[in-house]
Amino acid sequence: SLHDALPIWIGIKYGRPQLADAYDIGRGIHSNGEAETCERRTRWLDEWFGVLSDRLRLVRVCCGHWDRVCSSESTTTRQGITGVFLDPPYGDSADRTGALYGNDSLTVAGEVLAWCKEYGRLDDMRIALCGYDVEHAELESMGWHVVEWKANGGYGNRSKKGKANAKRERIWFSPHCLIPV
Repeated sequence: SLHDALPIWIGIKYGRPQLADAYDIGRGIHSNGEAETCERRTRWLDEWFGVLSDRLRLVRVCCGHWDRVCSSESTTTRQGITGVFLDPPYGDSADRTGALYGNDSLTVAGEVLAWCKEYGRLDDMRIALCGYDVEHAELESMGWHVVEWKANGGYGNRSKKGKANAKRERIWFSPHCLIPV
């Protein structure tokens, strides 16, 4: 069922339901001229958002500077088991071009790494940290699990270096994350 298929980490596209999936796999949302397409689309979206709402009913979403949000006990350790997904700009150790992002920093990745070393030891923290292969590899010696993946698109496809960098993507999971075997 749709409810069983929803991931814990919303936003990882491959094999996960997203609004775009209906278009991607041609379920008739805009891919045919049959009658009742709008009604079917409305029913599908209502069901999808209902399931998403149920899945996220106990989730607290925080916005703001990562350090302000992640350094507060009220958003981390005081709440019991807490999941944190961090995707900082690639750091100075990533061998990448500066001014890559609209609001760029070559130092935030290092700050995030230091935070992860401290909070990743806690039993009630589940942390996922994104970066290039070399950026956070030292976490592996601290019991973190790394998953390699390949980016498929974006501006990186405009250059040879960008295409090569697509193979460098990693996600590190803290020791207390539940990793399927």
